[in-house]
Amino acid sequence: MAWRFKASKYKNASPKFPKKEEIITELPVTDVTQSCGNHIKASCVYSAFNIDSAGGGNVGFLPHSAIGRQGASLPVIYAHGDFVTDLDFSPFDDYLLATGSQDNKVNLWLLPDENNVCSLSDPVTTLPAFPRRVENVLWNPQADGILAVTSNTTVKIFNVTGAAGREVFDFSNHGDQIQSVSWKGDGSLLVTSCKDKKIRVIDPRANSVVQEGSGHQNVKDSRVLWLGEKEFILSTGFSQARTREVRIWDPRNLASYLTNMDIDSSTGTIMPFFDPDTNMTFLIGKGDTTLNFLEFTEKEPYLTSAGVDRTEQIKGAALVPKRAVALMDGEVNRLLVLSQRTITHAPYIVPRKSYRDFHSDLYPDTQDGIPGLSADQWIAGHSAQVTRITLQPGKQLIRRERRGSLIHGSQPDSRSQKVVSGQKTDKEKNGKVPAAQITSSSDSLPKQEKVNQGKDSHSVTSSSVKEEVKLTTQKPNQNSQSPDKNSQIPDKNSQIPDKNLQTPKPVKPFAGIRQSKFRHIQGSLLHPSSFITNIRNVCKTIPGESNVFAANTSRCAVPIDGPGGCIQVFEFDQACRLQDTGVPVLQNGSKVTDFAWDPFDNSRLLVALDNAKINVWRIPKGGITEELVDEPEFSLRGHTEKIYFIRFHPLASDLIATASYDMTVRLWDLKQQKEVMRLEDHEDQVFCLSWSSDGKFFATVSKDGKVRVFEPRKSSSAIRSGPGPEGSRGARIEWALQDRFLVVSGFDKSSLQQLLVYRSDELRVLHRVDVHVSPAILVSHYDPDTSVLFLSSRGDRIIYTFEVAEEEPYLFECAPFKLESVHQGVSYLPKHVCDVRKVEVARAWRLTSNSVEALSFTVPRVKPEFFQDDLFPDTSVTWEPTLTVEQWLAGNDKLPRKISLKPADMTALSVAPVEAPKVKKFESYSADTFKTDEQRKEELLSAVVGKLEISSEPLPQDLTEGVEADEW
Repeated sequence: MAWRFKASKYKNASPKFPKKEEIITELPVTDVTQSCGNHIKASCVYSAFNIDSAGGGNVGFLPHSAIGRQGASLPVIYAHGDFVTDLDFSPFDDYLLATGSQDNKVNLWLLPDENNVCSLSDPVTTLPAFPRRVENVLWNPQADGILAVTSNTTVKIFNVTGAAGREVFDFSNHGDQIQSVSWKGDGSLLVTSCKDKKIRVIDPRANSVVQEGSGHQNVKDSRVLWLGEKEFILSTGFSQARTREVRIWDPRNLASYLTNMDIDSSTGTIMPFFDPDTNMTFLIGKGDTTLNFLEFTEKEPYLTSAGVDRTEQIKGAALVPKRAVALMDGEVNRLLVLSQRTITHAPYIVPRKSYRDFHSDLYPDTQDGIPGLSADQWIAGHSAQVTRITLQPGKQLIRRERRGSLIHGSQPDSRSQKVVSGQKTDKEKNGKVPAAQITSSSDSLPKQEKVNQGKDSHSVTSSSVKEEVKLTTQKPNQNSQSPDKNSQIPDKNSQIPDKNLQTPKPVKPFAGIRQSKFRHIQGSLLHPSSFITNIRNVCKTIPGESNVFAANTSRCAVPIDGPGGCIQVFEFDQACRLQDTGVPVLQNGSKVTDFAWDPFDNSRLLVALDNAKINVWRIPKGGITEELVDEPEFSLRGHTEKIYFIRFHPLASDLIATASYDMTVRLWDLKQQKEVMRLEDHEDQVFCLSWSSDGKFFATVSKDGKVRVFEPRKSSSAIRSGPGPEGSRGARIEWALQDRFLVVSGFDKSSLQQLLVYRSDELRVLHRVDVHVSPAILVSHYDPDTSVLFLSSRGDRIIYTFEVAEEEPYLFECAPFKLESVHQGVSYLPKHVCDVRKVEVARAWRLTSNSVEALSFTVPRVKPEFFQDDLFPDTSVTWEPTLTVEQWLAGNDKLPRKISLKPADMTALSVAPVEAPKVKKFESYSADTFKTDEQRKEELLSAVVGKLEISSEPLPQDLTEGVEADEW
């Protein structure tokens, strides 16, 4: 019989797609960025996959038993600050996941037990950062703890055994970006495909190229896959004619390929999968709607098509390990297909007459999931054969006992020391339990689960209250002594009299907890009739130092994408749905970097440009009716580089501060149209500047990791400086509590948003709060009347609120406001526009991708008919200047006047009549309604006795004649 006609047990295998209700649906997977990864990976227990996030790199994960709708209940790994390019499960630990990202980092995650699934935020290990984005992560299939990572032209091998990973090998001889990497089945060699159109076989321990040859002749994404332990390599890519093709190679001679198969002319990258036990090969294209099943043979034609099945449009795919298939169903392989908002299990079933019996001929021995080498042995050059296990129903195939063994170092590496299912581990025998396994109470949750509780509710985890959890059981020691020799454990029946013992007074509930008036602050959208909709081409590339959106009580300014630095100005009294074209704009002639309204003049708009110029526009009454092309009222020049931001002085009219890429902060007199002051104390980019409420000082936070306070009229250098946020993505700074405190929003070394609290006279960090994992900058707004800090970030749906207080921990979280759509920016209005009758403490406008919407923040109260004077103190008139720019420069200071927001027809809550307390139905202290058990007993006895009749007549038995004793 010719080889090509050799019978195969698996040629008739076909996928058995699940019912509609068994498909995993409602997943946030809509727009997956193109990368060199497959976007989904599977272990014997979990599947992990890319999900949408607000600019960050989040990964969803689910156990294989999950079905149906997931939605908001989906557990999430808040993995990176940018898109996750690739991920991979350890072949020896079904709970250990490695993720690589565009933020140049690789993190390792220990997933929770499948019976206690929760979201994760803190990785167990973070590898040293790469200079360029990470493209591929792949575990060695034979050695425990060996991880290959590719970035740009470099392949690095890490030993991640223990608490931290270390680099052990580095190979950087590729001519261009590495697109794919694959290990040989015995873990000795690896193969790479590169953008320089070459395929290389590398011996990482010798740091040398074993073979090199020309690959697919197109720079588009290509993939390579080593076919188990066989001396064959499969590659997929594109030809010069842009047709997709598959090739088989002999790794011992890459001068030419063994065979080439043209597929079609589609544009999606083909993801190859191979089962070394059955030689079943799967070719699945990104964006395709078909699953291609082929069989591999070691002689020509090498690949034989066995079936093509249709499915939804594919975004990614993964092959489940053989130890997780359903043996009694004839399932020989299982694919996971990631589509838009769904994951479909595609089990490949070999048709048999009956599945009552186990068909052992379909299941050759497979890899047993236990490493053949330790990391040190592999690094030392040792080799080992892949050991296999026989697949049998009822046999323990999933190695749950190996969970966390690589990280905690608690699992022996030797194959002779396997843990039998159901037998206690050494740590359980010794009474020691790893912290990651404690789930009995909220105080003993692992760190990941603590963060998850906060993430699910969008709450914030404070770093000051994070504690390391340790649980140990100590055996009693007869020779051990108590620290206090006089302390003894009394017998439970003994009584120790204490003459000084007094009955404790009842404690008032929540006596030790700070009660915030704004804890339950509520946000809401105002009526849509006030919205401005159908805004076209909102610019989303404004630098992070800008707030993107600016509004006052009359109008708002919105940046528009396109040449010329266009800005549209909308009048709030003309709210409507805009026409598709013909909306007038302000053209500035260069790209807009920031813009701001004059707080004392609603018609004056200042625009900063990347050509170091500031345009001052005057908006006519009724708004702009025609396009204005580079015709501002006047322009200011002085900076030599593009400008970061514009900040108006809070009290003096015609005075602004600007910062630029030339590392200077400059003060300008708009009345005289000239620069009046220059400060050159910064060493790097200035992220933000904020004036104090009295106008004497301003504070800055910069990329050099410092916070500075300036008194510009006395010195051009900072009068104080302190440590700022560690991250370099951006920051904001606000004065708080009568300028005695500073609150800075920034990032840590990764992409974790943080809040830092300082005393303005010391500039040392008093408290630090972790907010969320996101690359977007938290834009802050502080309300001095309520001491509430509002935080929002570009591309997010949530507005966080905190109350700033003088007592520790200084920041008290209030209720976040969650919206249905993302916003680009939020601009808050002066306090006098708030509707105090509705207990409205703040009002704002927010910019979305196509509309401007009004927001309202209220506090629920029992008696809203009264003026809540405890929430509305006299407010400063910030919309009127107190000084001219000349007076301020001369050294004068004048605080703004204050006014009451109380309407004349409302009564203050503090003088409202006190209502008489209502009689409660059940009052424990009332003698009329509450009686003790003794009182009830006495009443019951009295009632029974009262019913008894008192009579002097003899009883009937006394009148009966008795019987003589001898008659008995």
